[in-house]
Amino acid sequence: MKGALTEIIQLATLDSDPWVLMVADILKSFPDTGSLNLDLEEQNPNVQDILGELREKVNECEASAMLPLECQYLNKNALTTLAGPLTPPVKHFQLKRKPKSATLRAELLQKCECPPSACGSGGFMSDGQGSTTMLVDTVFEMNYATGQWTRFKKYKPMANVS
Repeated sequence: MKGALTEIIQLATLDSDPWVLMVADILKSFPDTGSLNLDLEEQNPNVQDILGELREKVNECEASAMLPLECQYLNKNALTTLAGPLTPPVKHFQLKRKPKSATLRAELLQKCECPPSACGSGGFMSDGQGSTTMLVDTVFEMNYATGQWTRFKKYKPMANVS
């Protein structure tokens, strides 16, 4: 294994890519000593250029992309404490959808000839000369999103009731 690793490092030192050369310089003492060579600035003049390029790439990346993978399991408070305030994700689009219950209610209220606020209690509407008898229908509606039921009344004037 040691011989194969030494051969790979020897091939890397002959490569033209500066990144490969830098990794080869870091690993050249590893097969013999088991440690990495981190004194690159003295041996390789291109290291400063490569590290500057790396700093630029890191600065271009969003901070949340550089967090450890364990951060995806943290709750919001712990993540904010660890990484600081994160920028919210960009919304590319937003769905606009009316709940079915709101649509049904709007249709029923349009069909209603007298809104509940215009009628007094007991189903009577004052016309100034007396009162008009009204027919009251009670309608129940379920909000499918929340599971709650709503009750409202539909008022219609009754024609000549004696």
